[in-house]
Amino acid sequence: MMKLLIGLLSIMLLGSFSTGTSVSFEDDTEVKAAEMANVLLTHDYTIDRWSFYTREKVRFMPDSLGYKSITSTLSERAQGFKWGAPTKSDEKLKLIGTKVDAEKGTKETVTLISYPENNRMSTYLIYHMEISGFHQEEWRTTYERFKAQMTQLVTEEAPVFTCFQGSKNATMDIVLYNEADKLLGAFSASKVEEVNEETFVSLSAYHKEWEADLVTNNQRMNIQIALRNTGIGGGITATIGTPIITTEY
Repeated sequence: MMKLLIGLLSIMLLGSFSTGTSVSFEDDTEVKAAEMANVLLTHDYTIDRWSFYTREKVRFMPDSLGYKSITSTLSERAQGFKWGAPTKSDEKLKLIGTKVDAEKGTKETVTLISYPENNRMSTYLIYHMEISGFHQEEWRTTYERFKAQMTQLVTEEAPVFTCFQGSKNATMDIVLYNEADKLLGAFSASKVEEVNEETFVSLSAYHKEWEADLVTNNQRMNIQIALRNTGIGGGITATIGTPIITTEY
């Protein structure tokens, strides 16, 4: 089953990259997710969880009445979410809705946050889907669910962050930096920045085949890899994100 999954992902990646043709925004996100999963699996990691995340500025709100109006609209667009009461802290207004599907192993979160900016309320909407495990039969269907909900909440131009976390029990001493460098090499990405500590390593790089990037120290980057030694039986966790890691590691 594992070899079949790796083979299918490899075929899809070859079809996406070797032709040199451009892909749509959604297809580009799907290709990134497939490549990250493929790299982890081929390096003997178990994928524990993965996620999609998008964030977009909604509009300027003149007062709390505008905030109430948009939250009402949001509830209509995000069906099936359970909404908590709006909270206020340090002049920030926040509304959070969640939807959990235990059978599919997914958790979706919609967050609306507003804060004063230039005498107005600046409002952002964040949509996040986290999936436990990685199943060949369901991963693309899960991505389609994310896209469908995303189109109800934000515009097509909103960026999508993708993140995978895997783990493996090391049977021998593994030098974290060398392991991180090996994973990065599988992406054919150029290193931009690094953090190298005894139990933690983080590499930032630029993947020329991937759309969307950020600029750090006047250099473009669109992929991060972080490895941590768990200290329990020599196990390590690997987190890969594009264009940056959005989850805690």
